[in-house]
Amino acid sequence: MRSPIPDYLAEVLRAVESDDSGATADYIPELAAADPDRLAVAIATLDGEVYAVGDASVEFTIQSISKPFAYALALTDRGFDGVLDKVGVEPSGDPFNEVSLDDTGRPFNPMINAGAITAHSLVGAPGVGPDLRFERVVAGLSAFAGRPLSVDEAVFASEMTTAHRNLSIAHMLRAYGVLTEDPVAVVEGYTRQC
Repeated sequence: MRSPIPDYLAEVLRAVESDDSGATADYIPELAAADPDRLAVAIATLDGEVYAVGDASVEFTIQSISKPFAYALALTDRGFDGVLDKVGVEPSGDPFNEVSLDDTGRPFNPMINAGAITAHSLVGAPGVGPDLRFERVVAGLSAFAGRPLSVDEAVFASEMTTAHRNLSIAHMLRAYGVLTEDPVAVVEGYTRQC
């Protein structure tokens, strides 16, 4: 018997494809050129069956979607207490790029950039360098995706030309002792992660 899931997904896609109220991320030059008409939906069942409709075969940068997965890697590598010492778990209600820290300088949660930058720095064993950390991030995100992932170097370079806010957040986190290594290297790794 043919599964009804592809038909349901196609119906969902048709229901939302006329909504063009969003906008590309024009503050990152390379992302400003992204095709806003690309649209897809996919699901994977518990038994491993994957259903997809639309532009599902078109690769894209995952950006902030990477945050919960990098946080999971940090929890795996450093444990809950080790991560909680550096990143809180309280909702902030703030925008993703807000400088949102508690009284000690600790980011409120790993889904805002300050917390996500910190979580990135906690992936891998203590003392691991930026290159090995990034290998761990790519391997971990690839495992979550179920296929090898790679970095879009053009988007990375474009993002780094406008990463002033994230760089300033990282320097502030370093000043508070939340980050214990070079803030620029951490932001470069975090940006590659995205």
